[in-house]
Amino acid sequence: MTIAISHIRTASNAQTTWNMKRISSFLYFLSNVALSSGQLRGLQSLSPEDTVTISSPGGCSGEQEAYIDIFKSSTTSLVAPTILLLPGGAYNLIDDIVEDIVPQYINGGYNVAVLYYRLPRSATTQSWLVCSDPWEAIEDVSSAMEVLDDNSQQYNIDTSQIVLSGFSAGAHLTALYSSFCERKDLCPRAQVLHFPFLEKGSKLFCSDVGSAFLNTQDYDDCNPTSLVDAATPPTILYHAEGDTIVPTNQMTDFVTAFGEENTAYEYYEVPNGGHYLVPFSQVAAISGGNLTSTGTYASLVDRALNLPTPSCVRCDDIPTNWMTNNDKTCDNSSWHINNKCNDDTNWVVERYCRASCFEAGRGYPNEICCPKKEVVVEEECIECTDTPTPWMLNNVKTCSDSTSSIESNCNETPWWTSNSYCQKSCYDAGRGYDGVVCCV
Repeated sequence: MTIAISHIRTASNAQTTWNMKRISSFLYFLSNVALSSGQLRGLQSLSPEDTVTISSPGGCSGEQEAYIDIFKSSTTSLVAPTILLLPGGAYNLIDDIVEDIVPQYINGGYNVAVLYYRLPRSATTQSWLVCSDPWEAIEDVSSAMEVLDDNSQQYNIDTSQIVLSGFSAGAHLTALYSSFCERKDLCPRAQVLHFPFLEKGSKLFCSDVGSAFLNTQDYDDCNPTSLVDAATPPTILYHAEGDTIVPTNQMTDFVTAFGEENTAYEYYEVPNGGHYLVPFSQVAAISGGNLTSTGTYASLVDRALNLPTPSCVRCDDIPTNWMTNNDKTCDNSSWHINNKCNDDTNWVVERYCRASCFEAGRGYPNEICCPKKEVVVEEECIECTDTPTPWMLNNVKTCSDSTSSIESNCNETPWWTSNSYCQKSCYDAGRGYDGVVCCV
């Protein structure tokens, strides 16, 4: 997909265009043209430095364009760490957490880019359905990261210190993006996740357009809990035990996954509260001295940036143009892997076949690729029979005491296969029939 990036405001006319845009959004609301666009709320007290449109029209209305509002740090530093903020709203609107959190981040010394991503649910009609491709939102995060990277000098961005901060649906989107990100220049240094919309967000992303997403049962491929791996960026997680939209057990499972993968994280679970931010002093009170009561939620970003980075990165395997034109991949281009990789300047610059080069011991400088996470697929089992053959019956034998027959026949003799003789005994001997998994 080609993303058209257009700067629609500069600092000189920022306030005028900001006001016009809000008026325009309100008129859209009244006319019900883009009711679910999510672009109806935002800061009233601050003007962004710039606004950048980063997508073609999409979302449920078919007319929503993703954009980012960029705010510069209040400090005098020429270059500052930057927060890409992904607000929540259940994927059918963008809520007003922006009004509360952006000033805290700016006063904490961070640049902030607020992403208004395209939304796959309607805020007004049939909100239980997925009404547009939810993966448009992932494209929007990638495009936003690309804008920040490409325009780092203009916005005083330290590209090595970009943090994703997400709330509710935005936190799910943050974690999902971080789970798939492979391009080093487009992956966050760290992430801060506030009450992520784990189960419902995962079901939505793994549902077909037009379907009722809550009915989806198979959603591991879109679930950040299942996708945590050694390359997951350092993570701060915030939650309140009184949250009924994201129950604590979902967060507990998520945190357990971080521990199992030895991924750097800190988890702050405040008592009471709900699906919102409590006064920061309450977070500080349960932080074990990590946070001070006079701090703000920008302190969670500070903590995230001080956590150790992963020891390896997720590596893609992008072929060269020649490979693509000749129906080749990195996997079946052994000559190129043996003769190019870190010996070819162009390959080093373009980072072709990163995973294959690394596996061949010819990886790129200062890069260690994480091993691919093994996905265990649980096959459905059946209660297997152990029906003896006619010969066994005539000779008062059973499958369990016919070892030689099991070793000689089972899945190698068509007659046995067609009749599923000694199904359980054959399976236990490692000679089970194709497609049959016997329950233990």
